[in-house]
Amino acid sequence: MASIGPALLCGLLAALIAGLELVTSKYSRTFPLLNRSLALYIYVLIYVGIGFATMFSLDTLVQAGALKLEGFGLTNPWVQALVLGLSIKAVLHIRLFNVSVGSESFPVGIATIMQLFEPWLLEQISLDEFNAVRTFLAPALSSYQDLDEVKKKIKGNLPRSFSGSQRIAFEVDIRNSTTVDEAMELYLGRFGVVSLNRIFPAIRPGMLKDK
Repeated sequence: MASIGPALLCGLLAALIAGLELVTSKYSRTFPLLNRSLALYIYVLIYVGIGFATMFSLDTLVQAGALKLEGFGLTNPWVQALVLGLSIKAVLHIRLFNVSVGSESFPVGIATIMQLFEPWLLEQISLDEFNAVRTFLAPALSSYQDLDEVKKKIKGNLPRSFSGSQRIAFEVDIRNSTTVDEAMELYLGRFGVVSLNRIFPAIRPGMLKDK
């Protein structure tokens, strides 16, 4: 059984990895708007718990054959915590026990338990982001109601480094936008809070900082 220190390190690293993966894959530009998402905090805390519990019960898991660590320095508990925390997604596939029904056996692991609530949490985070974006855009939507003018501002504020097929596809999306909020959401999702604040200053400049 590991001491509290390595277990805490493992939990924090697990939360960091899980949080970064979620943010960079889905909310890389709108993450600052999720600071009030309770579901996001719960999601991260769950991974803290998984990482902590895995490291704290490492000896038991190894003895049961559910987990095996091999490599240089892996006899050190701090190194073990580092490796487990960074590979938390693989840890989810640990098989805890089997449930047999007749001749069939069903493995039950951490991932099985996660499926009970992770889909709901991810859906709630997505809904929180949707509502936060709409709330954030509301002041600008009341000040900028000319769709053609909004499109013109957006097209005139694309970074030079934003080029090639991505730029072409984005310009097509903007051109095909039928409402002001649709065009602004596209720009916000691609370039973030600070960029949108700059070209549509009705959104209270400095209210949030991009990451």
